[in-house]
Order: sequence, then structure tokens, then C-alpha cells
Amino acid sequence: MNSIWNKNIQSFEQRFPSLKKLFQEQIDFISSASEKDIEGLFSFWKIFPAKNNSLTVEENNLKLHSSYNPEREALQSINQLEILNKNTVVFLGFGLGYQVVAWAKNLLNQNQTDKKLILIESDPLHFFAALYYLDWQDVFKIQQLVVAVGCPSNSIMSLLENSQSINTGSEGVSSAYFFTLPAFTAHDKNYFETVKTLIERNKTKNDINSATYDKFAKLWIKNSFANLKKIKALRTINQISIEEKNNRFLLVGAGPSLEKNLFYIKEIQSKITIVCVETALKALLNAGISPDFILLTDPQYYAFHHIAGLKAPESTLICPISVYPATFRFNCKEIILCSDLFPISQFYENKVNSFGNLGAGGSVASSVWNFCQIMGAEEIYFTGLDLSYPAKETHIRGSSAEQTFHLISSRIKPVERSSINSMYSAYPEYGINYKGEKVLTDSKMKMFAWWFESRIAACPEIKNYSLNAESLLIPGVEYKEKIEFSENSRKIKISEKKSAVYTEQLFSETQNQYEKELNHLINCINLAVEKCMINSANLENELQQIQLQLQTNQLKEIITLASPSSKYMDSHKTNPPQLAFYQKLQKEIVKYKPQD
Repeated sequence: MNSIWNKNIQSFEQRFPSLKKLFQEQIDFISSASEKDIEGLFSFWKIFPAKNNSLTVEENNLKLHSSYNPEREALQSINQLEILNKNTVVFLGFGLGYQVVAWAKNLLNQNQTDKKLILIESDPLHFFAALYYLDWQDVFKIQQLVVAVGCPSNSIMSLLENSQSINTGSEGVSSAYFFTLPAFTAHDKNYFETVKTLIERNKTKNDINSATYDKFAKLWIKNSFANLKKIKALRTINQISIEEKNNRFLLVGAGPSLEKNLFYIKEIQSKITIVCVETALKALLNAGISPDFILLTDPQYYAFHHIAGLKAPESTLICPISVYPATFRFNCKEIILCSDLFPISQFYENKVNSFGNLGAGGSVASSVWNFCQIMGAEEIYFTGLDLSYPAKETHIRGSSAEQTFHLISSRIKPVERSSINSMYSAYPEYGINYKGEKVLTDSKMKMFAWWFESRIAACPEIKNYSLNAESLLIPGVEYKEKIEFSENSRKIKISEKKSAVYTEQLFSETQNQYEKELNHLINCINLAVEKCMINSANLENELQQIQLQLQTNQLKEIITLASPSSKYMDSHKTNPPQLAFYQKLQKEIVKYKPQD
């Protein structure tokens, strides 16, 4: 019997018992197989000794490792500053695993227990072949080890990204180093190319999130403090009790194709639950349509401007506490709070459970989709969700967004120019609509379409339809001209208003605790800056102790969100490098002090 295999598979079982059970049949066969059977099972590899007598391998005439000294080659590969500075290292394929083992040894020698190692391999046999021929004992000692073997490509991102918060340029895929060699991925090129595409999309999304945070952090924080007392008066999504269910929901965006469906929506509004983005509200009200729910999640004044002066006495507004303060004076049936993706609200939410997380999809329409799911949707119909510019238009005529273009227009900057700027400011390109025809879209719209595609694939129990054939085609969404109703089709009905979840006493106690936790964060970061400026020989250990304190703080999400991106660090060189990191945090953290 192969002693390397026995040790490796025993360690694998101890770390990943569920995975071991999943591949029990293959493992049992390998454990009892003869050398001849093993050669046949792993025939995709040509195994031979390197010049230093270590094993090396070829696959389809491609050398996976050095023919002279694969261990030395692996050490040279992982001893790069770019790799050493990352919180996560991801291997897309790995051959025998020399680089994986070398990286694991490095983490163990440096006692870097906070770093994560993720291994991605589409074919279980390639993974088990590596365990059969090379000693992986150090790899299985890594505390934060993730083994993704045989996982669908669209599920890989959940290992890297946190879907419950905003991932910025300092975390998720942006904080990871992706170790990939063509020889390691050639055996399943399509799979690994798909994974790489998903990674690049998420990197772009995280860079957008990071830039958005840099631009709007001060506004989010200011609004949150101004609105904080609203949690003592309003109920939350998670407090909604559904009295009469309806499995059909209509998601209404403000795209130009909405205009074609206004008469139809008015005709069916008593039979279906209508949920709209705030930019579509004016067009709906002008057409005599009262949506059941309106979602507004943007903290800017312009988002509030979309509903300012309107009245929707039959509609319920859903929003987080970070919206523009005047939003809470909107004339409607009720205002219900949803979860916020920013630390101030999250801290208060954690004391009473979540308000109702609508996710971070990049657009308010994605939040609408998540809301429909929470409300029990089995079918979601899209209208006005064009994600493109049919007939070269950006929004439905008469929408609040179009009205904004008119407000800011002038003789030298007519409304047509604002519309054109909106279309061409985000790298325009062509996509395909539901008719199979070309439609003008852009990179940002395609990012939103990809979010819907991913979300729909993750929720196969929900059927999705578009009522607009001219809209950008989203895989997983079918075109339907009309909705089929039964005789008893009706809207969803929620319970009457309940008391707010926060009492005066609990609110006061939470305020005091927030200030205590924030002061602790500030003291830790100030100490880190001081240690970096002294730059003693023991700096790494000193900073590690500070990091341990930061990780136990209840406001640690502030650190995650406010941490400088890799682009920032690349443009701010200091000695030691950590000084720029903590000085940036020092500047950001004071923004979270309660405002009078």
C-alpha cells in the first residue's frame, strides 16, 4: 500500500469528513488498487523522476513541474512579494501540488494563521492523484484551508466573496492572489476559463464598490446618524407577517420599454404584487398605477428627488437608514426598514437580529428581486428592466430620472446631451435582446445582468420572465408577452403595522456600546501607526497582536470596508509598507464618531 496516500487520505478525512463521504467510492478503489490499476486510473499523467530524484509529471505533452528540481521551482514561485502580501492564495489547478505544499510550509513557518488557502480542481481524480504521489501533510495543517473539488464553476465565488456585505478592493477576490499556470488548467480549460471570467467580473465589481465607498462614505455615515432614531419608530422587513400569499410579483424598473406596458400593468394591478424602483414611481403614478412596494436604497439626494413631492398613500416604502433624511417624510402608507450594508446600521441590527437583508447586487433592481424572493415569490416578471438602451433611450419618458435631465439642462447643455453622456460614459457595447437582435448596452449594464444571471441560477425554484422583448437578454429569463392569471389571483397582503423592534432603553444601551467599541478600534489603529513609525525588529508580532484585537471588535466591519485597496497601497509607498495601511484607516475611522 502507498504510505503517502494513506497519510494524506487520513488527514483529508479528518479535515473534510463530508467531502470524504462524497468521494468514498473513488477513495476506496484507490486504497485497494494495484500499481497497474493506479497507472490506468491516473493515465492522464506521465510520472517520471526529476534530476534530483523527486517525482515530476507531464500531461498531454505539457510539463507541470520542473524536470530538474520541482521543489526549488515551487519555492521560487511562491517567494514573491505580491503573493506574500495577500490574505488569500487561490490555486486554480496545481498538478502534483509542489507549489501548494511550499506555500503551506511557508505559512506554518511564519505562524500566519490568519491567511487562507483555497484549492480549486474540477476533476476529483486529478486531486486524488496529487494525494497519491506527493506528501500533503503540511497542507492539511493549515487552519483556513478550503478544498473545492468538483464544484460547479458558478459556486466558486461564494468561497471568495461575502454575499452579506459589500466586498471592496481590499477583500474577496481583490485581496487574493490567484496562482494559475496554463499547464495546471489545460485538462479542463473551459471550466477554469469560466472561473477566471467570474473572478475578473468580481474584481471589477469590487473596484466599483471601493470607489463608491471612497466617494460616498461620509454621506452614508452622516445620513445613518441623522436617521438612527427611526429604528425606534419603524418596523423591519423581518417583522412583516404575510396574511395572504401571492406567488406572482412584478418587478418594475424605469427603462424605456416600461412605457409600452403601462396600460397593461394598470389593467392587471389588482391581480399581482407590484414592486418598483423609486425612479419608476412617477411614471406609474401618472398612469394611475399604485405599486404595492417602492424600494429606495441610494443615500444621495438625487435618489430622494425621484420621489420628492409625490404621494403614494397605497404604497409601502422600503429603505435602509442610510438614505437621505427627507426620505422619511415621504407621503405613503408605511415605511419599512431593510438591512443596511454599512457598519453603523449593522451594529444596531445585530442586537435585535437583521432588519431584512436585500443583498449587494449593485442596483436597486437587484434589491427588488431579493425582496420578491423574501416575500415568497415563485414567479417574477420584469418590465422596464432593460439593462440596455432600446431606441437609444435611457429611461421611460416622464420618469423622475428623465425629469432630472430636464432640470439640469441648459441652452449649451440640452437634455439630449445628458442622455447621450449617460449612454456613452460606461464603455458602450452591443448585447442580444430576447428577439435575438443586437441592442446597445454597456459594461455596467452587463455587470448587473450577470448579477441577475447568477442569482437566478442559485434559485432555480423561482421562474423569471421578461415582458419586454427589446430588453437585454438575461440567461435564465424567458420572454412572455402576457401573464397568465387564475380566477383567484390577487395581491399579497401583509399584516397591519406592528410596534418597532427597538425600545428607548435598548437604543440608549446600544449607543453607549457603539461608542465604547469605536474608541477601542481608534486606540488600536493609533497604536498600530505608532508601532509602524518606530519600526522595531519585532514589528510583525506587534501588529499581529493588534490585528487579533481588531478581529474581536464588534465594529470590525468598519476595518473591512475602510481598508485601503491594493491600488491605493500601490500608489502610497511607505517604510514599512504597513504604515500607509494604518494611516489610511486612521483617517477613515474618525468619520464613524457619533455626530451631534
